[in-house]
Amino acid sequence: MIRLLVVSALLVALGSTGCTSNCDNAGVSVDGNGNIVVRGENGFISPNSSLLKNVTDWPQPPNGEQNFAFSHGYILTRDGAGLYMLGTTAQHPNLVYHISLSTGRAAPLGNTDDVQAKAANAASKETWIADDDHYVYSVDQTDAAISRADLSQNTTLTKFIAGPRTRLRSPIGIAVDGHGRLCALDSETLFALCYAPFAHGDVAPAVEIDTKSVLGYREVGDVAFDRAGHMVVAGTSDRNGLQGFSLAVFDIAGNAPHLLRRITGPQTRLAFPDSMGVDNRGDILVLQKESPAFASGSEIIAFGPEQSGDIAPAWVRNPAVSATHAIRMAIDRKTGDIAILGSDGIAYFTKAGNAVPTRWPADVRLPIRGWSLAFGSGSLVVADEFGEPVLYKLPQALKQSATAQSNTFNLHDPEFISTDQNGRVFVASTDGVINALPADPSKTLGTVTTSFATTFGRSMDAFAVDSSGYFYLSSAINNALIVIDPKGHQSLITGGKTMLNHPVGLAVGRDGTLLVANRDGNSILAFARGSAGNVPPTGQIGGSTSELIAPQALAIDAAGKLYVFDGPVTAGGSGAQHYVRVYNAGARGDVAPMRSYLVNTRCWVNAP
Repeated sequence: MIRLLVVSALLVALGSTGCTSNCDNAGVSVDGNGNIVVRGENGFISPNSSLLKNVTDWPQPPNGEQNFAFSHGYILTRDGAGLYMLGTTAQHPNLVYHISLSTGRAAPLGNTDDVQAKAANAASKETWIADDDHYVYSVDQTDAAISRADLSQNTTLTKFIAGPRTRLRSPIGIAVDGHGRLCALDSETLFALCYAPFAHGDVAPAVEIDTKSVLGYREVGDVAFDRAGHMVVAGTSDRNGLQGFSLAVFDIAGNAPHLLRRITGPQTRLAFPDSMGVDNRGDILVLQKESPAFASGSEIIAFGPEQSGDIAPAWVRNPAVSATHAIRMAIDRKTGDIAILGSDGIAYFTKAGNAVPTRWPADVRLPIRGWSLAFGSGSLVVADEFGEPVLYKLPQALKQSATAQSNTFNLHDPEFISTDQNGRVFVASTDGVINALPADPSKTLGTVTTSFATTFGRSMDAFAVDSSGYFYLSSAINNALIVIDPKGHQSLITGGKTMLNHPVGLAVGRDGTLLVANRDGNSILAFARGSAGNVPPTGQIGGSTSELIAPQALAIDAAGKLYVFDGPVTAGGSGAQHYVRVYNAGARGDVAPMRSYLVNTRCWVNAP
């Protein structure tokens, strides 16, 4: 089934590795006085201070969610009073915690809904819901049934169509037309099953379409009705759900379904569709992933009522919305309002269904999460992660969003956190957004400092900030550094002269010199502020006297001393000891460290 395959691709793109012995994920941070904190496989430790003695409230990922925090996912404040930590998870992509080192307590920054919301767990349901104004209907993969809730009474779901005659095995998508006719897609049999209007109980389908035989589908996706009552089905001929996507429109009014048109071929731009809908103009809107490598992005492509074959979309809206990981879309038949659900909230477009996607009005953000959504009875209906529908009355929910939106922030899955020489804290996402955190952790977040998109996609490993306005990222697999200047212009440091060999750690000195942990070169390289192209380093630390083995992470204190997390790349075995090595400010050449602290950890590992 398409959605599960896309989610699997998302986890790969986010870097979920489970437990790993690769020490590329090691990190180190220091405060202004040189107190060290290292995060290793045994948790946070400090080899030279008692900074962590009061901390009893280490944040944990919400119950049942995998923690996707990355190697540079924490940093000490310059004054040594706090520790910032990223807690990015699959369904809560913007968690940033501030841990007070005096009280030992942790508090989330920005919108606390990220922490308070119930987490999706193994008992949750992959739920799809649809509506016919008075009722909301639900299917999920664990229950071969269609359930219904009467919105005028309550939102309790009860079985509506269920039993062996229904031929439901593993329903994954559902749609209902204005006359009470229900259609569901079944991922196990690859059938589209449609039931007579208001039929219920253990009833046989009135219409059955074998999408494998008729359309060549090996995976089915979403289903919708157009304004003429025709059924629209999305699917793919690829068993792996990676290519070969197409749409098919059927007339199912008679005794035998009739294929009216297909939209298929490379010009259609169909790729990783997550959700479908038909707007008031009759256009088919497809919400889909831009690419498997850019997992948090999405776009909407629209096809007109007469388009068919291998034809380009009539309109493309890219990005689809400001919400991250947009996965589900609902269109209100009466008003034309459109709601799109992402992992960090809902983007709501008033009367957008009356206009082409490129001319939609600005969206209003609703800090609401769930698995799916629909409209009904003057409400926005959101199915939570356990499949239960929750009603948000309109327009009250939109009016309340003005306040809620000011407390909402989108950091686009932050994977790195760093401070500049003045101690200001920044978070960066490989999704292309850098945000400055407020000096007061209790304040609202969300001001975008700069946006970027690199030729390396999401393949980045470290992040550093210069108070003069430069941002740096490294791409170890490409042996390159990305430089973003104060005006947002981007350049690369790459080529043979740079001596870069798997750069995995970055830091900026007091004078603006960029320092690079050159892991496979067993060295620390230095580059002048704003360097670009195939340029040699201005200096380096390396050689037998330096004691460097495989430097992986860097930090600099207020005096300019350099701290290097160093040790074998792979964990385990005798001699797999790791150190934080400290070098004098401005040290270059084959120089000995001032001191090496033995770290009782082998490497940082992702939570299983």
